[in-house]
Amino acid sequence: MDKSAEHASNPGYETTDAHVRPLAAIGIFLAIFLPAVFLGTIVLFKVMDYYQPLIYDDLSDAKTHPLAATRIVSTGPVVQVDPPAQKAELQEIEKTVLTTYDWVDQEKGLARIPIKRAIEILAAGK
Repeated sequence: MDKSAEHASNPGYETTDAHVRPLAAIGIFLAIFLPAVFLGTIVLFKVMDYYQPLIYDDLSDAKTHPLAATRIVSTGPVVQVDPPAQKAELQEIEKTVLTTYDWVDQEKGLARIPIKRAIEILAAGK
């Protein structure tokens, strides 16, 4: 077989056009799927916005956490505007809670003590 006959049977590139039907099907699928996802996301956020206060009301019946007063409850989407500043603020609150005396429930006689003092008391008791 000579080189010209071999070159004619295998030119080194695609000799046929792309099939239109699969490309059209993908285009139609994307044209329907993408707006459906967008609308579904909007509906999801509306549903979550409706149920979020109900969830927070159910959680308020449970025993409150000692740091519940420091928690920020928002009705909108929870987004960090300035993460470094918010982290520093949280660390300051945690430092205050862990290093100071305060009443948890004055009527029941429950007080919060610094963590170092609590460790000393526990270590002395053993």
